Amino acid sequence: MKKSRASKGTILIISLYLVMPLLLTFLYSIFTEWNEVLPNGLTLKYYKEILLDKYFLTSVLRTMLISAIPFILCTSVVLLALYVIIVYHPGWDKYMQMLCNIPYALQGIILAISVLSLYVGAPYPLSNRFVMVVLTYCIVILPYIYRGLKNSLDTVNAKCLIEAAQMLGANRFYAFFKVIVPNILSGISIVAMLSISIVFGDFAIINIIGGSYYQTAQMYLYKKLFSSGQASSVIIVVMFGLTLILSGIVNILNKKKVRNRED
Repeated sequence: MKKSRASKGTILIISLYLVMPLLLTFLYSIFTEWNEVLPNGLTLKYYKEILLDKYFLTSVLRTMLISAIPFILCTSVVLLALYVIIVYHPGWDKYMQMLCNIPYALQGIILAISVLSLYVGAPYPLSNRFVMVVLTYCIVILPYIYRGLKNSLDTVNAKCLIEAAQMLGANRFYAFFKVIVPNILSGISIVAMLSISIVFGDFAIINIIGGSYYQTAQMYLYKKLFSSGQASSVIIVVMFGLTLILSGIVNILNKKKVRNRED
């Protein structure tokens, strides 16, 4: 009992420590000035200003778009690759692991400059800035998606489940995508939240490749830093809230699917 209370107290202290920067950012965003110990001028005008700005709303939608598309593309490709490895060529797994770990060594700035210099004069659509940004983020999140999906497949023992489904008359492709994938939805949801948070927090890649061609929430925040500290704080709070909402939606959908399978 004492250990349980101590553990809860430790978790509470750590949670407060992690939430404190966001709480202070929120407090700074609702006051007009903070020149002394206590702030002055309680107001919500900065929230009204930001949330009614069509450029901010457009930039947030663009950020969500370039967060979702790389995850969908990369997850689809990695699942197909893992299907081939598990079913047909188990020995290729070590090469797949080496290939997916390469992006760990590529820093955001180096990767962005390399992609821009290589494809800026390429034929359309490779020279399109949106395409370059999306494909670059696919490279960035590849190691996390591979490791998350691989661990999930190892947990459910995918090979044995496929063999069991074959004994019941299902083919391998059907068994993998109709039996295995639904059983690793919790792992996919965790990978989705991690990938989206990585793209949401990036600035170097979108600044170098996208720039003024494709303004996202990160670029909007960067511009606001030079004009208003309170407005910048509002953007940070709103983006954190959006990330939290997206994570909650993914968790709720995942729980509903698990309940439906159990029923």
